[in-house]
Amino acid sequence: MSRFTAILLGAALATLLGGAGVARASGSVVYEWTDAHGEVHYTDQWVPGAKRITIQTAHGPADAGAMQGIQGESNAASKEVAQQEDARAVQKDEARIRAKACKEAKSNYETLIQSRHIFTTDKSGARHYLSDAQANALRVKARESMQADCGTGS
Repeated sequence: MSRFTAILLGAALATLLGGAGVARASGSVVYEWTDAHGEVHYTDQWVPGAKRITIQTAHGPADAGAMQGIQGESNAASKEVAQQEDARAVQKDEARIRAKACKEAKSNYETLIQSRHIFTTDKSGARHYLSDAQANALRVKARESMQADCGTGS
């Protein structure tokens, strides 16, 4: 969660607490804490490691229009956070797929390099051995595939 989103959610929480009549004239107590993933949370209950924040309210309950505006901002912030989380999940999935393709390409290349004779098998199960030139061409293709999947430094 970005710092801006955390501030926006904190301000919305403060206004909601004040608007709902929860806040006392002298001020309400809200606790701010950060979880292991670096996300900031706000609560009216103390949590180990939480920082106490006193909210001053000099006005009465918020009107319905203001509450709808705050709810809209909160929904927009929540949607933005969800989109960021989705984007990170997609990046992780893509990285995992690239790593798998790289591992397979390296394994294929290593097998071809270590194999003295390379053959193909037809439908009847008969082996057809490749010539040295054909085997070398296949090894070059496997190396190019490995470099494409893993990067040129592989």
